[in-house]
Amino acid sequence: MTDVRAVIAAVASGFTEFDFNPPRRRPDGPLGWPGYGDSLARARERTGELDSVVSGRGKIGDREAVLIAFDFRFFGGSIGDLTGLRISEAFHRAAIAELPVVSLIASGGSRMQEGMRSLRQLQRIAGARTGHNEGFAHIAVLRNPTTGGIWAALGAGADVIIGVEGAQVGFGGSRVRPPDLAGHPAYTAEDQLASGQVDEVVAGSSLREVLAPCFAHEVGWGRGSYSA
Repeated sequence: MTDVRAVIAAVASGFTEFDFNPPRRRPDGPLGWPGYGDSLARARERTGELDSVVSGRGKIGDREAVLIAFDFRFFGGSIGDLTGLRISEAFHRAAIAELPVVSLIASGGSRMQEGMRSLRQLQRIAGARTGHNEGFAHIAVLRNPTTGGIWAALGAGADVIIGVEGAQVGFGGSRVRPPDLAGHPAYTAEDQLASGQVDEVVAGSSLREVLAPCFAHEVGWGRGSYSA
């Protein structure tokens, strides 16, 4: 599993992480899930991250963009209450700064330890993404895996959708599919390309080369239009 900082460095330069001061939450989360607080502490120690998403500004090609990057090592890149707040805030900051957004997704979806509070974040993320998309472009990079509600709320609705070769992409993750569909090609980036859900499939090592031309010029990424 790749370090999220390495993922960001592979596509952008001069990355500056956003300051994020989340509201206080109970140690074991909104459901009081026994041991959740201890699990969070271990995930933070293991990854060096506070949550499953890192957001900030970086330079891709010739211009700046806001990056939202998922760390699958942290609870499978899942979305909790504060994760959804972090993502929506990144979109709001991008809209204020008039910048495009690049989402580097690797997620299993909602975080079960936070129940309905986690599921509500999908609506929050979709709303923030839609508001930003009214004026500025959003590129989604579907890493391995991109499943569950994050595929639906964040990945599938982007202006440009790029899949990484061999990535699992689909609403149903590997743990919830019927056993006979565990390795089915319908859940790959390549099949999503064939069915028109993805614009391009590329090698993970070539993401910078693929993304940079999209940002080569200011024209086309501002309010009301985009190109790739």
